[in-house]
Amino acid sequence: MAGVNYPGLPDHPAHALAARLFDGFGGMLSFELKGGEAAARTFMGRVTIPLIAPSLGGVESLLTRPAATSHSGLTPEDRLRIGVTDGLIRMSVGVEDPDDLIEDLIRALD
Repeated sequence: MAGVNYPGLPDHPAHALAARLFDGFGGMLSFELKGGEAAARTFMGRVTIPLIAPSLGGVESLLTRPAATSHSGLTPEDRLRIGVTDGLIRMSVGVEDPDDLIEDLIRALD
């Protein structure tokens, strides 16, 4: 894991602002895997609980790789400039059992 983007983490640059504005931090985060696109594709191929989809508007956990979906129309240089790397994965945490989801994510990272 190369990094995690989540305002609920005390060291996130927007943590203090998010703590003031929100009642809790929510279930949306992103993380960067070492190994870029290949590592992201491998990880996403190994998970069994989250759906691989940009958004279905449901309650399921979702994973997407913004470089291949929401930001695919940008040049690689423009994506890098705004922090959307080939190894970036966006996760929306759903209603699944947290222990099952954590186990699945750890297994996929190993």
